[in-house]
Amino acid sequence: MPELAEVEAVRRKLASTLKGRKIKEIVTDDKDRWLFAFVRSAEVEKALVGAKITGAGRKGKYFWLELNKKPWPIFHLGMSGNISLLEDASTGRHRDIWGGTKLWSLEDDDDPKGRMWFCRLLLICDKKIEMAFTDPRRFGRMWLADDPWEHPRIKRLGFDPLIDWPTVKVLSEKLKKRKKAIKAVLLDQTLFAGIGNWLADEILFQARIAPHRLASELKPAELKLLHKMTLAVVKKAASVDADYERFPKTWLFHHRWGKSKNAKTSKGQKIQHDEVGGRTTAWVPGWQK
Repeated sequence: MPELAEVEAVRRKLASTLKGRKIKEIVTDDKDRWLFAFVRSAEVEKALVGAKITGAGRKGKYFWLELNKKPWPIFHLGMSGNISLLEDASTGRHRDIWGGTKLWSLEDDDDPKGRMWFCRLLLICDKKIEMAFTDPRRFGRMWLADDPWEHPRIKRLGFDPLIDWPTVKVLSEKLKKRKKAIKAVLLDQTLFAGIGNWLADEILFQARIAPHRLASELKPAELKLLHKMTLAVVKKAASVDADYERFPKTWLFHHRWGKSKNAKTSKGQKIQHDEVGGRTTAWVPGWQK
């Protein structure tokens, strides 16, 4: 599932590629009851066609396009969504924004259209630039809002490490009230906006904190390290545009998938998979305490 780093990569790419572009046409399926569960496709077409894109914004796992008129479209990628861009019409090939070249090449080898078979919304802009919302599993959604920051789904979100990360003191006061496993607390979007399963596991691995520990029982030194590692992991993942191949080789990320009984870190530490907070959790007993 795309998390904060992946969605920030989307925001940055859209801001740099689409700023100043005019939306000439959109292609949708007006019978799509998933993407358009909260707004009709006809409303989306009316709002977007003819508008000029002036930028892109984000909070947590939500992102939006800023236009020269209101309302603006807000998106959530769900479990399998991505944004694909066609920047060079001569190639006829859209490229996903996050995931890395290895992922792209696998898709290209399987089918020249890749994920475009799962396109749910296509924005056709001037200069032959296209933006496609692709979503194989159909958990992606969109909304229209005059001010995304005032939208209920955005307002309920907690601290975003790249936007409004609090001090250690403020975060510690919040966590001291949470008598739940720290892994489950990290996934609470009303406190940690944008942190999902893999980010939570990576943060706890780097902070050397066991995922089962109660947030309320963490010691001051552990809270300080958790605060630091949350910011460090998110910033690093975002700085490489969520290109997985460019993540540090020592990260748990590269070895956490698949629930393999033989999974080990880059240093040979055994990885254990448990269910914490209703989610599969990868961690290293002995290293994380």
